[in-house]
Amino acid sequence: MPYLPYEEPSLQEILSLTSLLLLLNIARYLLDRLLYCGIVGEILIGVIWGLPVGGTAWLSEGVQKTIQAFGYLGLIGLVFEGGLGTEIVMLRKTAFTSVSIATVGLMLPIALSFILLLFPFSTTTGTAYPSPLAAFSAGASLCSTSLGTTFAILSSVNMQKTRTGVILVGAAMMDDVVGLVMVNIVTTLGSGNMAGWPIARPIAASFGLLLVTLLMCHFVLKPIWRGLVVYLDLEVELMSPPGTSSRFRIAAIKIIDSIPHLSFILPTLVLITYITIASFIDASVLFAAFIAGGVVNFLRDIQNQNRGPNTTNMNENTSSKMYDGYFRPAMDFILVPFFFVSNSIQSIICSWIFEVRFDMLLLWALYKIAY
Repeated sequence: MPYLPYEEPSLQEILSLTSLLLLLNIARYLLDRLLYCGIVGEILIGVIWGLPVGGTAWLSEGVQKTIQAFGYLGLIGLVFEGGLGTEIVMLRKTAFTSVSIATVGLMLPIALSFILLLFPFSTTTGTAYPSPLAAFSAGASLCSTSLGTTFAILSSVNMQKTRTGVILVGAAMMDDVVGLVMVNIVTTLGSGNMAGWPIARPIAASFGLLLVTLLMCHFVLKPIWRGLVVYLDLEVELMSPPGTSSRFRIAAIKIIDSIPHLSFILPTLVLITYITIASFIDASVLFAAFIAGGVVNFLRDIQNQNRGPNTTNMNENTSSKMYDGYFRPAMDFILVPFFFVSNSIQSIICSWIFEVRFDMLLLWALYKIAY
């Protein structure tokens, strides 16, 4: 039977990982306090740790892949937090503004990238002009906004629940979904295939998932969850006349209350369910994580609205408190830093650091963070 033998990590791996975690958190704390740009520090540290000036990576390929995997968990957690904290009513009111911003953010980089057609570039066979497909690919790579980066920046300056923050969240969500379409367009055109459904499937699947969720929440989850909340409310039960049904309800309430960490298990199951569905239907996983956060927040509001009048303060039973208690410690100090590091330890970033001037790299990083 094959098995993975246990091998004690080397001193180099221990020191590399511990120093990476320490420097990531120190750099983010200092830059957030001074310049509100802790993400830039994490990206630069990732470049150094992924491929230092000496030419030998301080982190092995296996460790870097592990960091990327945990970093993607951090990205999903960031977007899930955004769904928990975003004001859905305000998001609906600012939908037109969000669509306008997303449209400009999508079309402007693509339009500007076609200016490249006017300039020759040096190639291995001489000087040549880029093709329209190459120009479109360059613009498409710039039009996709990082949804996780948007939430990270908004939360660092406490703008997530403001009107400006909600507008930016809406625009970033649309850009994330359309970014999948752009990837499919480039891949399809590059392979010579002109089929339309592979291109349209991600956006149809993503917004189809949103539509099904809205209908399910209003017509299915809302009455069922409200009935469960009222049925399992111990305060309401104590005021009702005793009987067989009363004893059964009290027993059910005690069983539910005895399940440890239920407020963490159920939201996490909702998140996993939506991510799994999105992966199977080729929808945006991050968009699904945001929807999952909205569903959890919706159910939590129903629970708070239908509890007994003398129940403990409803503000204590919020989605934000659940996230702060279970998700935030690991997210803030490990998973989110790993997400930004994983963006910079990829080979393309590490090669650019030696091929382009530092000021151009800094301008690129500031552009991606600002938009």
